[in-house]
Amino acid sequence: MHHVLWYILMTPLFCLEMKIYGQWMSGGLRRLSKVANPTNHLSIVGNFLGALLGASIGLKEGPLFFFAVGLAFYIVLFVTLYQRLPTNQTLPKELHPVFFLFVAAPSVASLAWARVHGSFDYGSKIAYFVAMFLYFSLAVRINFFRGFKFSLSWWAYTFPTAAAAIATIHYSDEVTNVATKASCVVLGLISTLTVIALLISTIYHAFILEDLFPNDLAIAISGRKPKPHSKWFNRRYLSPVNHAPPFENKLRIVITNNKNALEASPEKTTPFNNQGN
Repeated sequence: MHHVLWYILMTPLFCLEMKIYGQWMSGGLRRLSKVANPTNHLSIVGNFLGALLGASIGLKEGPLFFFAVGLAFYIVLFVTLYQRLPTNQTLPKELHPVFFLFVAAPSVASLAWARVHGSFDYGSKIAYFVAMFLYFSLAVRINFFRGFKFSLSWWAYTFPTAAAAIATIHYSDEVTNVATKASCVVLGLISTLTVIALLISTIYHAFILEDLFPNDLAIAISGRKPKPHSKWFNRRYLSPVNHAPPFENKLRIVITNNKNALEASPEKTTPFNNQGN
């Protein structure tokens, strides 16, 4: 891969980061303290992946620049996510798998620094240990990741588990013993089985159950017609008489009763009629 091509590929990422990180600092409603959620890790991982790719083709300064930017904003994002304010909106339960993205950034950062520096030294080990701690701290919270139906958000498990497995392989090359080799096998199997299970589940829900996109009628893979939905306002105020507001119903009843009473009552004589008779 030519060096110029790497700079061409990283230029759109740099421009996008200028916009996103600028909004995090002074974006008003898009300030990081208001919009922080685990999916923001994706805007950080790109720096580490770019640094990893650039160092792999022999570059030094460019990859180091993106690694430094990614590290700085990863620390900011990590702290913000851990001390989210009570006023922040919480993610729905169906999106809980994206919390595994906590593992992705430090895992890729350890690989990137090992490539930039030339060896899996203390910097890479620190990032790797952070990734492993987050990995196991999330894995033991079984109740947090169950109790909801399958959705495409489950694919958020694949990238972090794969990154953690690859980082473990590089760590075992540096620190060779039975524990590190066993960790390579275990994490590699977990990553492989996760991808296979999600692929089978996605195909099953998309083409057999046809409920892969139950909440998005525009892209739903389903032959069933969606049920009509009417707004509460239309049902209550813009529908026929039976669904009119209570006051209007009472008014109609009173008018109807008075009209019926006048029609059913006998014609009364008045003084003027008596005088004419």
